[in-house]
Amino acid sequence: MSSAPDYNAIWSGGWDDMRLYGPMSRHTRRLMRNLTQDLTPRSILDVGCGEGSLLKTLADAHPKAAAAGVEIAENALHLARRTLPNADFKVMDIAAAPWDRSFDLVVCADVVEHVEDDEAALRHMAAMTNPGGYVVVATLQGRMREFEKDIGHLRNYAAGELQAKITAAGLKIDRVIEWGFPLYSPLYRDLLEFLGNRGTMGRFGWSRKLISHVLYAIFMLNSSRRGDYIFVRAYKEPMPGETL
Repeated sequence: MSSAPDYNAIWSGGWDDMRLYGPMSRHTRRLMRNLTQDLTPRSILDVGCGEGSLLKTLADAHPKAAAAGVEIAENALHLARRTLPNADFKVMDIAAAPWDRSFDLVVCADVVEHVEDDEAALRHMAAMTNPGGYVVVATLQGRMREFEKDIGHLRNYAAGELQAKITAAGLKIDRVIEWGFPLYSPLYRDLLEFLGNRGTMGRFGWSRKLISHVLYAIFMLNSSRRGDYIFVRAYKEPMPGETL
């Protein structure tokens, strides 16, 4: 059994370029932007914001919204602060407690599969969402590969499991996208398993950037109705007597 990864060490040159240039990270940002383009948030929180690329994408799409991010790794926040110098950031374990602030839009990508108590994490996201606000969670479902365990995955969700846990957190689901079949999953994930995840970590030179651009374009052919990458959008209903 693999030991838990050192996320501060990983964010010291390990995941930085992968999140910026990797085809999956770029598609995550694209799909997150599409899922939130009809919203008008005044504030956005990215849970597990990493180096800040997703938060920047959403802040650019909603320029009037105040941006904030929480992250367990201080080294990631060092990068995020450079990307978004006007945003608020906090080192925080989302499973331990919520931030004592609330937001119109809370997003979380590639995080809950790493969190031991994912149900607590989802409850805390709901607690940090304003009445009438939205939560969007993106993660993997289906068969987990060994290399995913090596980078800290504790689970890949079974069909319907994420939706059930989001509903149990007190949120109402209004959109689900299951994306990635067949080019991302199973083909690309199986290839990474065969290669031992080589080529995804560390600095990206021109050749890896070119390969990433090509893969990003090819992945446009993936289905948005079937796949192991799941996006769930949910909203928080106002309590009786609450006004938006």
